[in-house]
Amino acid sequence: MSLASIVDWDALLTVVWASVAAGVGVTAAYGFVILGTTRALELGRQGRAAEALLFAVVGAVGIVAVIGAIALGIVVLSE
Repeated sequence: MSLASIVDWDALLTVVWASVAAGVGVTAAYGFVILGTTRALELGRQGRAAEALLFAVVGAVGIVAVIGAIALGIVVLSE
């Protein structure tokens, strides 16, 4: 029996690409959280409310994505 017949290469590749996508995606989403909150605070202090609101929305979308990824991870692991 060879190694190629023991290892499920399709499942292994699925795990690899999913973990890379999740790692890059969650990191990027958290980057948007940091970007959005810091820029919103800076622009709010400068009195530029419209731009501050736009960046606050970017930060909020980022935190929703991060929390959603955490919840999805918990659901997947509990099954």
